[in-house]
Order: sequence, then C-alpha cells, then structure tokens
Amino acid sequence: MTRSPDNGASIDTARARLAEIDARIHDALMERHQTETNLAALHEGADTSSRAQVFDRDTDLIRSLAELNQGALPLVALEEIWRAILSTSLNPPAGSAIHLDGSGDLVGMLDLARYYFGFSADLVPGSDAADVAGAVSDAVSDIGLVALTDRADLPWWRGLNESGAQIQARLPLVLVDERPADLPALVLAKSDRIIDKPEIAVYDARWSDRLPGKLMDQGIEVLSFYRSATGVDALLAVSGDLPEDAVLAACLEAGAAPDVLRAVGGYAAPIDGASDPDDVFDPADAGDLG
Repeated sequence: MTRSPDNGASIDTARARLAEIDARIHDALMERHQTETNLAALHEGADTSSRAQVFDRDTDLIRSLAELNQGALPLVALEEIWRAILSTSLNPPAGSAIHLDGSGDLVGMLDLARYYFGFSADLVPGSDAADVAGAVSDAVSDIGLVALTDRADLPWWRGLNESGAQIQARLPLVLVDERPADLPALVLAKSDRIIDKPEIAVYDARWSDRLPGKLMDQGIEVLSFYRSATGVDALLAVSGDLPEDAVLAACLEAGAAPDVLRAVGGYAAPIDGASDPDDVFDPADAGDLG
C-alpha cells in the first residue's frame, strides 16, 4: 500500500475518501434538483415566478459562496461550478430563447450564454442590440444578451419600457482579471413592472446638448452613450437608493438636467472577486468617460 511522503496517509485511503465525497455530492445534487423542480411547480401554481426573481436568487447564492469561501479554490472557480448546477436546474418554457446581440463579439456572446444559461438554451442571433430588445419585448419568456460598450452604434435602450424588455442583470457578476466569460453585457428580460429598488438602477437619459462632464463626480456611471446631430442619449447607472428626483438633481449638479429621464431596469451590484466579498461595484469608481 503506497503512502504519501507528506503525512503518511495511504493513497488508497485518500482515493476511497474522494469516492465517498463524490457519492455525497451526487446524492446532494439529485436532492437539490428535485427540490428545484418542486419549487418551480409551486411558483407556476402561484403564478409568482419571474426572470427577475431567478436573477436575484442566483446572485444571492453567489454572494453567499463568496462569504463562505475560505479555501484554496478561487471564487471564480466556485462560480463556474455553481453556474453549471444552476443552468441544469433552469426549466424555461417550451419555445423560449436567448437572443444574442449581433453587433457584439460572437464568441464572447456565446461564451456568456453558455456560461450563465447552459447548453440546452435555444440561442437566436440578432442583428443588433435594438433587435434583441424588440425580440424580448415581443415574447413572454425570452431573454436577451446585449454587449455593453462605451459608445453605442444606436440608442437601443430607447426600446426598453415597463411593459416590454428591461435590464435585469449585468454580466459578469464576479469581477476578476482573466476570468472566463468576461465580455461586459446586460441581460434583458420582460416583466410586468420595473424592478422595485434594485441595488443599481438604470435610466435612459437624453440631452439636447452635450453630455455633462461631471456625472462621475455625482456617483453616476455612464454605461453607454450615443451622439447624434441633435444631442446625446445615455444609459446611466446609479444607486438604487436614489429616487428619480435625486438623480435629476445629481445630473443638474454635474452640468445639466436631461430632457428625458426614465427608468429602464436595474441589476445587482457586481462582486469584486479579487478582494473582500463585501466589496461591490461603486459607480463612482468607474473612471473617466474617455
């Protein structure tokens, strides 16, 4: 019987221990899947299930893992394992699809879709972000992935509204260098209402002049913007604790109040996977607009 030179433990004993652990993991996965199935049935019966609830629950799970993680496995590795578990638990309605932003990097979009939603999801390429927003608005259970770029080719967020597609998540959730599926993107889904007090609220803002230059000083992140001959459209991210009138006041303090300001969704604050798990994204840390 071969023994380890480090602590004298038997290799056969260690392998048997691994086999025992693997069997427990398998049994726990089977139990979890059955419980997830039961929960989905309860939601369906009560008509309370929504994409927003699923995103919120998954985010809470990853955050709890970040708080519990004290071992050698990096958080992004644990997230990858749990994403695989979560994606197998998803039971989207028949005929539902994930619409991909055709103006973004195709490989990056595919990586995001598979990483977060698994391999069984039906992927539908769209021509651009506006096409994705329109497709999600026209469907009850479809979702969309839109590449997040500083300068947009068109103000696609104008197509978001309370009765149609809304922003409900921002990817990636765990921020760490050289992570898999690292393309910045927004998740669009349909809901019967704008998310109530998200951690980060997102607004469609429009100015007939130029974009105020000191938005960052007011804790406002410009997710994306579009310049035209008549002014500038911007997609803004702010703390969900701020009411709309406070956002207007912050824009005015930054240089000019927008002609249009309307809520178009929100998302959970990303987790800094390279530091303390309680550290989350702060719009004031986003840097210069460039």
